Amino acid sequence: MPYRVTVVGLPGALVDLGKELAAAGLEVALLPEGARAWTSALIRDYVRDADALVGTFAGIALPREVLAAGEKLRVVVSPVIGTEHIDVAAATELGIAVGYGATPENYLGVAEAIVMEMALLRKNFLAKQAAVREGGWRVAHPGNMVRGATVGVIGFGNIGRGLAKRLAGWECNLLATDPYIDPAVAPPLNVRLVDLDTLLRASDFVVLAVTLTAETRHMIAAPQLALMKAGAFLINAARGGVVDEPALLAALDQGKLAGAAIDTWEQEPSPADHPLRTHPKTLVTGHNVGHSEEAYASLPVAAIENTLRGLRGEPPLHFRNPDVVAKWRERLRRLGVNS
Repeated sequence: MPYRVTVVGLPGALVDLGKELAAAGLEVALLPEGARAWTSALIRDYVRDADALVGTFAGIALPREVLAAGEKLRVVVSPVIGTEHIDVAAATELGIAVGYGATPENYLGVAEAIVMEMALLRKNFLAKQAAVREGGWRVAHPGNMVRGATVGVIGFGNIGRGLAKRLAGWECNLLATDPYIDPAVAPPLNVRLVDLDTLLRASDFVVLAVTLTAETRHMIAAPQLALMKAGAFLINAARGGVVDEPALLAALDQGKLAGAAIDTWEQEPSPADHPLRTHPKTLVTGHNVGHSEEAYASLPVAAIENTLRGLRGEPPLHFRNPDVVAKWRERLRRLGVNS
């Protein structure tokens, strides 16, 4: 009997993932598109007998009670890098592996985009472009070099490390803060580990590269923005909920910050009349600044591999909760899986 996989609403580039999982020999059930809350009937029909759940779960989050109802669940797979709609802590507690789309094409694409945004902001590109488009020519402030700037990265995972590698030849001073890195172990790539307040005070660029959790929601709000250097830039390549948007708008309006690059928003799509969309100091994109054809090609391949490996009792290729391994092995033994 083939493994049963429930697939939950997928974005455009991944819309055919259900068909591709079926082509890999899996029995695929698609959750109804209009589902916005888990009912007892949906749990009964789509979770209770599922061996795997695959999806971003945007619009219908995957909480502990739903995970616990999946008595046969071996693995949950997010085909994208974000897992904020999945209760990863609960999955770990229950002994369920979580795979995600942390392909190099994905996170290195974001790192490339951050370097691009840094150069555009630091060299006052927005004002220079606006001057020419509006019939003028040059602007009074030519901007500054990126060389010599202090770059502070909040969250030193795949994106943060990819960014540090790409800045190796730019002669920047690199700082990072990350509670999951042992401060006794020297970080790689000439990066100095500091606490958050020190990073905010010292950085010309503050780059957000963290996942959205209860701890990181609004971690950059008015008190943190007040600590930043006058004339600094904020780059959010993480999740919109990490930044208090009204506080950021105030910091830009008051001249505290010289600019911001915003790719992720608290509400997505952001409202058409959102003041940060048209602010003269913002570089804005719609949660796709690091996307590429290469990334889109890599995500379904990784999602299928993560799913198949998890079903076979092998660690996902890209493992979101590797600390689950002991409990996962125990769960697999109860399910009669040799791993």
